[in-house]
Amino acid sequence: MAGIDGWTRTYRLSASKRIAKFSALISDSSDSGNITGALYCSLPSGQNVGPVAGVTVEHYVEPNQFYPQDTDPSTITGTTPASPYASLLGGTNPAVADIGPTLQYAGQARCYAASGNITAGALVCIADAYGRVDTPTSLGISAGNKVYPVGIARSKSTKVNDVVLVELNFDPVTTW
Repeated sequence: MAGIDGWTRTYRLSASKRIAKFSALISDSSDSGNITGALYCSLPSGQNVGPVAGVTVEHYVEPNQFYPQDTDPSTITGTTPASPYASLLGGTNPAVADIGPTLQYAGQARCYAASGNITAGALVCIADAYGRVDTPTSLGISAGNKVYPVGIARSKSTKVNDVVLVELNFDPVTTW
């Protein structure tokens, strides 16, 4: 399936959580009950975690849930949906085993910035548990450490929650 500017794939969440669009998620192979062939993803636990699975292209929330365009993604991502949707948005409900967020994994994706320190051409990685991105330098990752990148920024950020265009590349690198 085509995404914003690249390829996408639907994943299944390991836990029932809402997720804002443009959030980077990580691969999760911990679900041993996988009998459907579904791929699992989860929210990052913090900064520079991986492997990166992709970036959400739309909000992943229960039906008829609306968030205005400038809503802070940290007020959406990681919150638990109300019943009866708690089992719909991930977890172990076999009736919805192949339903989950659509993640872009190739091409250029939009990501939320965790700071105003991103410049075009900078390597960016997951910055927080909301799936926002930032540069390894801004996150205090020193030279010689492994980085799980989301990709290369193609635009800049001037403040928190700016939308940054990122050329996706999830290959781990060592900082220089």
